[in-house]
Amino acid sequence: MPKTSAAAKEARRTQILDAAVRCFAQTGYYATTIEDVVRETGLSRGALYLYFPSKEALYLAISDRWNCGMEEAIKARLTPDLTPAAILCVLIEVNGEQVQAEADACRVLMEGWNLSHHIPVLAERARQRQARSVSSLSQLLQAGIAAGEFRADIEVEAQARILMASSPCLPQLV
Repeated sequence: MPKTSAAAKEARRTQILDAAVRCFAQTGYYATTIEDVVRETGLSRGALYLYFPSKEALYLAISDRWNCGMEEAIKARLTPDLTPAAILCVLIEVNGEQVQAEADACRVLMEGWNLSHHIPVLAERARQRQARSVSSLSQLLQAGIAAGEFRADIEVEAQARILMASSPCLPQLV
């Protein structure tokens, strides 16, 4: 039996994840069954289980995958001469572009806020991302205050949390 190449395995994994995003976006995590994903991919149940042992594993892989392009998009736009306010604009713009380009994935990942109460691994990831994001956004806001771009009387941590709440993917960007 011939070995499957790494590229072929990655293509199959992507096919399954794309199908899972469509299913989860359509009916939600809890209403979606593995059988739904099997139908959407056209693969056998066994083939799907070779790549993902459970529906939870599928969701976690989607969560891991979704921010891949955002970091590169942000880095491509950041230059050393950007002010803190301009950097914040870049973060928000890239976030908006990603949400538009990946609307289904965004719907699925927004459900993750609720799922994190039931999936411990997801809860821990969310906690770590939030802590990193609050810290990074707070540093950016402090730099903006020091540069005179933002009001000095803002509550920095509260504003960082508001930014995260209003732009759901910012926690993954900073």
